[in-house]
Amino acid sequence: MIQAFRILCRCRGTKVQTRLMALGSIFCMLYFLVVTFTVTALAWFEILPNLYPHKPDSITSHKIVISFVFMNAMGNCVLILGTDTSIHRLSQELKKKVLKTKEFKNCAVCHEAVPARTHHCYLCEACVLKRDHHCFFMTVCIGYFNHRYFVMFCFYMMVGTFYGMFLIVMYLKLLFNTTFYGPQTFITIIYDLVYGFLTEHYPNEKFLFLVILMYCSLTAGMIAASLWFWHVLLVISGQTTHEARRGIARHTGKSYYRNFVDIFGKYWILSVFVPAPLPMYYDPLFEDYQKRNNKKEHGECKHD
Repeated sequence: MIQAFRILCRCRGTKVQTRLMALGSIFCMLYFLVVTFTVTALAWFEILPNLYPHKPDSITSHKIVISFVFMNAMGNCVLILGTDTSIHRLSQELKKKVLKTKEFKNCAVCHEAVPARTHHCYLCEACVLKRDHHCFFMTVCIGYFNHRYFVMFCFYMMVGTFYGMFLIVMYLKLLFNTTFYGPQTFITIIYDLVYGFLTEHYPNEKFLFLVILMYCSLTAGMIAASLWFWHVLLVISGQTTHEARRGIARHTGKSYYRNFVDIFGKYWILSVFVPAPLPMYYDPLFEDYQKRNNKKEHGECKHD
């Protein structure tokens, strides 16, 4: 987010498109943060005490779940923002190793030799190792070293926002006797609100606030769910978003599990449940994909 503010504050030398992208990054980041903290605080201090006034055990159980999900979502968010996944992370020894790979290239902007699958980001102003995409919700690039944090952030945001939406729905039933017959209810509520405003039958302010928050949670949950599902597919297939969109498959060929371990690391079980900066291998950045594909093709010809 700091880099996005820097781009906005520059007087000259920055394209309008880049400024708009930086502004969009800040807006998306604030949207997720506001929804997350608002729903969490509302559930903790108001919804749960009113839903279970005489059931302290139920309140405690819900708060444990909320705490666990919130800790993982925010923890992975911090790790995404704080992890350097650019070419600057490489030591001088590793930069020399780049020159020994057959697929290295020279960045026209950074004027440095970079490994295969590294791309320059004009918003981050750096070459990102195994760059997947620039995430507008995180305001940073998602690359080799923070991809696992992004996948887990999406997962826990999906769980947290849908969980919060479920509690809001229950609270609406309690306060206003709102009946939810199914997914179509989310459409009929909008119709009732619009009709009420047009006929000057304005809804209760608290009802309106809860409904808006419910739709914000639903939207955030659907975005997080779609991103999580897409990136799980990318991780197990060994591709990036850039490669998947362009049908580039020369970097694939390993098993689903091996691709998964390349991103989540040796201690992947801990990564799933605990947001921690666990060690990762540098080896996948320097794989000789051309040599591996030649061996694969030779093996297939031999089998035939």
